[in-house]
Amino acid sequence: MFKPTPCLQKTLRRLPLSPKQAGREYYKGNKTGTLGTIDKYGRFHPDYTKIRTFVYPAKGVEDFELTPFVSERTPKNVQVGRRKWATVPEPMTGEEYLERWKAEGGHDVVDAPRRSKAQEQQMPEVWEAPPQKSDKKFWQK
Repeated sequence: MFKPTPCLQKTLRRLPLSPKQAGREYYKGNKTGTLGTIDKYGRFHPDYTKIRTFVYPAKGVEDFELTPFVSERTPKNVQVGRRKWATVPEPMTGEEYLERWKAEGGHDVVDAPRRSKAQEQQMPEVWEAPPQKSDKKFWQK
């Protein structure tokens, strides 16, 4: 196995230990803590005192004494720019959309620049010649 040069070995010893450098039993984890134990057969036994459980109210959330952190009447915001926020507009019904569309002009056609006849005539026509019998590679399949 290759080893680093002697000057690098000193700096590698100072770095935190990783699971690849340690033995089979070393487990670094991800700062989550243990939620149970693993027995000698490899089975996991959860410790329910360490597991978070969220209890939903038995009567439902209607007429419940606790309230949410944010009021339901607070308007919802959408990020417009890097530091700019705007409120979301109310949903529009079909009739409101048609009334607004008619008030703004009611045009279906998207305004796109049209090509003149001279520009259309300058465009080359797409055409591909059929394969000739002299093309041996094409006919030998």
